[in-house]
Amino acid sequence: SGKTGSAEHSPTGLQTMARKSVVFTAGATALVVAPGLSFDVARAPAWLAAPMAQGSQELSQSGRQSFASRTPSAETATSSGAAGQPLAGALGLSAILGIAVGAATQTRRRRAALVPRQAEAAKLWNKRVKRIEGDRAVFDVNIPKPLGLIPKDFPNRPGVGVAQIKQGGNTDALNRRVLLNKMEGMFVLEGDEVVAVNGESCEGMSLEEVGPMVKNAPGDAITLTLCRYTKQGPVKVVFLPTGDMATMRRGALVADAAESANNDVAYSCREGWCKTCWHTDDAWGTVYKACEDTTNATRPSPKYPRNIPTDWDTVMPMKLLNWAATLQKKRKEKQARELKM
Repeated sequence: SGKTGSAEHSPTGLQTMARKSVVFTAGATALVVAPGLSFDVARAPAWLAAPMAQGSQELSQSGRQSFASRTPSAETATSSGAAGQPLAGALGLSAILGIAVGAATQTRRRRAALVPRQAEAAKLWNKRVKRIEGDRAVFDVNIPKPLGLIPKDFPNRPGVGVAQIKQGGNTDALNRRVLLNKMEGMFVLEGDEVVAVNGESCEGMSLEEVGPMVKNAPGDAITLTLCRYTKQGPVKVVFLPTGDMATMRRGALVADAAESANNDVAYSCREGWCKTCWHTDDAWGTVYKACEDTTNATRPSPKYPRNIPTDWDTVMPMKLLNWAATLQKKRKEKQARELKM
């Protein structure tokens, strides 16, 4: 490869035109338009590869004639006149290079814009819990009576956990207020351990001991202190904008989560190209496919994940926007950016 700091001719026909400028091989196998930004001509589409290859050959031929007699400096190579002859072959690529650099710049800007949003999402949920050792999080939830959940003893260790959340019950209503209406507080997840009732510790106790504490608690609501393993156990998946929810094991198919949540996923193809099955993670911006995965030799399926991440932090819910909602959100974000300009 060439060095972008000077202009030189190597035995392989590599030229570097100007400081931080155009670099490509005589055989038109690679094109570098800026430091850290390169294109593989062999993998480029035909409409882009052909003019790139032609321009590269022209530059290589003129470069051999010019560099055979002298090795110009970066400033000479970019000046006009005879000293700038090696650059003439590259001028025909200016429009293509402009488009490529512009597209790369837009991509970097979009990625940079995601970072504050991602950090803000993680910060929002982290403020609602207390992180403790062993990848665990502790938090309080206040639930009106009756709680609308089924507790059970853990089968392999002491303690009582949330085995099931009854649909339409008070715990389910709390989850919907937190997850859909953006109410402050935390949501309850199957597998959470009950470690205190109204501030009174019950960690490691059996259901026979914890049950009366809940039943005999005064008032119309109970404050439960829950402990959750953040890197183990199920993940709460929320489909937007419908608000359908499902609690799924890590690594499960997004399509299975949609089926469990009774969320109708529309798609008009079997490979994932129609985009109607695509769902975007609201926090991290990852696109997931919720349709069938088929093998098509002529047009392979898009390489978007189909499974719930195995390393998901369960302090956060996995909110998935359907493709229509994704496009609407992108338009709003674009309008917001334009207003700030």
